[in-house]
Amino acid sequence: MKYYHRYKRVIIIMALFLLSNLGVKAQEAHFGVKGGLNYSSIVGDLTDGLKFRFSGHGGIFVEIDFSEKFKLQPELLYSSQGFQYSTDLAAIQTNGSVGEENDFRTNVQLNYLMIPILGKFALNDRIDLEFGPQFGFLLNQVIKNKDLNQDSNLERRSSISGDFQLDYGAAVGLGLKLNDNFSVSPRFYIGLRNRLNALQGAQNYNAAIQLSLNYVFR
Repeated sequence: MKYYHRYKRVIIIMALFLLSNLGVKAQEAHFGVKGGLNYSSIVGDLTDGLKFRFSGHGGIFVEIDFSEKFKLQPELLYSSQGFQYSTDLAAIQTNGSVGEENDFRTNVQLNYLMIPILGKFALNDRIDLEFGPQFGFLLNQVIKNKDLNQDSNLERRSSISGDFQLDYGAAVGLGLKLNDNFSVSPRFYIGLRNRLNALQGAQNYNAAIQLSLNYVFR
């Protein structure tokens, strides 16, 4: 646990230094805040039955102008991702011979500190193409089990530390300017780090669709 807190402080300090240092060196830089929705799951091997779940994200960014056509946008975000699935308890107990309805719904919430570093290429005065690497550090994992039986409707919750486990991948999207301050940005992220390193030959990855509302201070 002490290493988790140490790494957390180091990464946050490095990220803030990167944002401020790049802003100083650029010709012009603008800070902003953003927030929005996530629609995320796990894709790849051993993911049958997993469904996408809605969650959210929020944080800060700096928009660094290098030319009229190119900008760099590092971000520091809290992002909730994960997946959900349903379980038919009767089918499990009888090896699948009975049970037509799901008894339990499990919601797995993976809370990350995300650092996207995106290049922004102007397609015209209103639309930017955005893509670049994204790094994530798992803060914790929250598991919610809900009994779907109408009589009980009971929900159980547990949480474990993420030990700042690294995730990395690629993000691509668009920036759609509404006016000088506000914009919206749909984005897709696919992880490139295999979450199943312990299982030889098996591979799966984080995936998320994001929709953000951004405000730039000018």
